[in-house]
Amino acid sequence: MERIGLAPGTPIGGYTIVAPLGQGGMGAVYRAVDDGGGAVALKLLHPDVGADPVARARLTREAAALQRLRHPAVARVLDVEADSTEAFLVTELVPGRSLDVQVRTDGPLGPQALVDLAVGLHAALAAVHEAGVLHRDLKPSNVMMTTNGPVLIDFGLAQSAGDTQLTSTGLLVGTPGYLAPELLDGQEPGPTGDLWGWAAVLAYAATGHPPFGSGPVGTVLARSRAGEPDLSGLPPRTEAALRAALRPDPVARLQPAELIDALRATAQGEPDPADEMTHVVVDRDAATTTLAGAAGAAGAAANDGRTRVFVPPPPGAEPTEVVGPPAPPVPTVGAPELLDDRPDLIPGSAGPDEPGLPPVPSGSPSLDLDGPPGYQRPPATRRWGSVLALGVLVAAAGTQYPTITLAVALVGLVLMRAVGSGVEAFHGRRERLGVRGSDRVLAVVGAPWHLLLALLGLLPGVVIGSAVVVIALGFTWWLVGSGQWALTDAPAGAVPTGVGVAVVMGAVVLLGVLLIWFGPLGRLTRIGARRTLAVIAPGPLGALVVVVVALAASAVLVARMLAGEPIVWWPLEAPHLPLP
Repeated sequence: MERIGLAPGTPIGGYTIVAPLGQGGMGAVYRAVDDGGGAVALKLLHPDVGADPVARARLTREAAALQRLRHPAVARVLDVEADSTEAFLVTELVPGRSLDVQVRTDGPLGPQALVDLAVGLHAALAAVHEAGVLHRDLKPSNVMMTTNGPVLIDFGLAQSAGDTQLTSTGLLVGTPGYLAPELLDGQEPGPTGDLWGWAAVLAYAATGHPPFGSGPVGTVLARSRAGEPDLSGLPPRTEAALRAALRPDPVARLQPAELIDALRATAQGEPDPADEMTHVVVDRDAATTTLAGAAGAAGAAANDGRTRVFVPPPPGAEPTEVVGPPAPPVPTVGAPELLDDRPDLIPGSAGPDEPGLPPVPSGSPSLDLDGPPGYQRPPATRRWGSVLALGVLVAAAGTQYPTITLAVALVGLVLMRAVGSGVEAFHGRRERLGVRGSDRVLAVVGAPWHLLLALLGLLPGVVIGSAVVVIALGFTWWLVGSGQWALTDAPAGAVPTGVGVAVVMGAVVLLGVLLIWFGPLGRLTRIGARRTLAVIAPGPLGALVVVVVALAASAVLVARMLAGEPIVWWPLEAPHLPLP
């Protein structure tokens, strides 16, 4: 039987649930780990959807197309399970905050940030469409904002382009306010629908609120079908371009390149043609109306039952006002004119705020009404440059102080693992229970426990590393003692000296540390190192300082080795070469 509301630690299909990330009409998304401890996003389909063979077949076909897609702005699909009683989709876990969270926390995006978002998302959609897939649920919570730009996630509602035989009549999936109006009229999904959702997401990012408002589903759908987004407060050019891109008629919409050009012009501070527009009232019953200028759509507004738009007058002409008949009213929620074409297109049961909406047929997924996502832990960013520089330092120090270097490295690894254990537990607690004032106190109180866990967790790696080091040293000792390897000029019975001996000791020390670093249960140690470096040496400048200091110290130690300085074996006794 399918499970819903999975608790942390629950195994499913070779993955282990860590914490919930969000939930909607099609299922729930969880942070999970695979058998190797790698973090992933797992979307478990709702039991009703998972039991539908049509939905399962579609999921299999979508995943096959998406697994071939490689694009930096599209989350990779890693795995899919559509044949068991629990259908799910696994994608890479993208670090960062969703656009929804970022806008609610920091406010609307600035002009240049809006351009970057538009360009990055459009490139992602182009790659998805080229792979023959439609996303169909582009919305702020499905866009992750990362340091490298926006990333499109959650293909649980995607559909293969042209896959009409797998779409049930009357089945509508999507999110109110981000679902293209033509889908409400029964048209087949296509790339234009995704691009309409793209424009709606940009409108949300620019204004800080849903473009067609919130509230009853029918009200939101009626506004989007009528082409009446709330874009108040935006610069005229931006408002005009977004309004034109959100027109109900796909043929009349502003092209994506034109929308991006308009956003870029605003960001660059170019003069706005709307400043010289003339106020004209246009007859809505005219067969065709040509509006010149970017602000043509932006000025549309009802006034005394007439529709007014801003259009530039011909050169040398005087402004003219043409009064047309009253504009038709926007259908209200549950109005017959909204429902008589396809009454089965509006899912959701009737309620006090939604009179007249028919109930959803049993087993059919409803509109995906995602709530705000929960706490998301900050990413543990990899620090390859810093780690490599520190590895060089370990090897260089091992050439002169092998025993001390091993001891210091082991203490450092224990501390970094304790940091990783404590910080991950801190964020895991917040993912499960939310942010609380006692979180930091619990982290401090639990530090000794995580230190003990670090000691126990490093034992397998230490055992393996020690065994390999002993074997390597023993084999080297046998080669030197048997005369097969002239590693040093020191006589038999003397303490081994020379550059060759120093290089071997540095290599052995580095080998032992690497075996612990990459050995069993080493992932938490590496995460702890990332967390530690992020605190003591944050940002590019901190990384540069670590690299410079580590390489400078390594150069001093290498110079000492080349000068023939004796190896310091303390606190152990110096070894002596075997007698013949």
